[in-house]
Amino acid sequence: MVQAKPVRPYDGGVFSAVTAVLQTTVISTTPLLGGACPCARYSLVPWERTLTSQESRSFLRLAEEVGWRTVYLGPAVPIERFVESIRHHNPELVAVSYRLTPETGEALLKEFIESVRRAGLEKRRFVFGGTPPLAERARKLEFFERCFSGEEPVEEIIAYLRGELWQGTTEKDFPQTFVERLMWKKPFPLIRHHYGRPTVEETIAGIREIAQARVLDVISLGIDQDAQENFFHPERQDPRRKGAGGVPVRTAEEYRALYQASRCGNYPLMRVYSGTDDQLKLAQLYVETIHNA
Repeated sequence: MVQAKPVRPYDGGVFSAVTAVLQTTVISTTPLLGGACPCARYSLVPWERTLTSQESRSFLRLAEEVGWRTVYLGPAVPIERFVESIRHHNPELVAVSYRLTPETGEALLKEFIESVRRAGLEKRRFVFGGTPPLAERARKLEFFERCFSGEEPVEEIIAYLRGELWQGTTEKDFPQTFVERLMWKKPFPLIRHHYGRPTVEETIAGIREIAQARVLDVISLGIDQDAQENFFHPERQDPRRKGAGGVPVRTAEEYRALYQASRCGNYPLMRVYSGTDDQLKLAQLYVETIHNA
């Protein structure tokens, strides 16, 4: 049992269709922080994105970072040994995942559940992670506390590990200032990326796609040179270089439209270049239109 640094949650498979054994089993024991841990009544959850043992250990590091003590049993663990490990470690919750065919996986899950009950070890929490078809079958078994399909946003996994209720559907679910969002996502960093297409229309469409993908916390809006230097001086703008180096924003309404495109998905924050002329006026404009982060 070791403590490690956080990474994005990943999980490998649990059952092997060929050998009918458990493959990448994760067991949690008590939280590292005991009763003081906000997730003291919760435990590990699988994340079916990639399929290697290394990525399962990465998932363990995620759980440990938010306060859980974990046990990794390694790949290709027979069901008998898995059940014995539950008896030995007496975890609060056991995480199971599977990477192959739903039919085989469902049969193995039923065998696993029967073995757990026969051993009298079902009085604890179990979670499952696998492909969407098998996750749906696992839910119908009415044994697992949660079944994850890998389609959940990372924020939902983190919230579960912390014992927090996750809604994730409105702007209120995502802090809208830089400091608040940083503290909310702690210990994980905020992810920012520079973005700006040669037209406002393209940029609006791209921002909406980025927000819906939930991949960034902050969109750093890249604007063209005239937007930085001559926003308040249209007579100095050169049409020949419109869109060169970024999105050619020319009005406050266009800034508002760009910001509005981000009001979906994980509702990312937005920031923009400081500008080279009229910086105080631009700063006020940015605060009023895109809530500059």
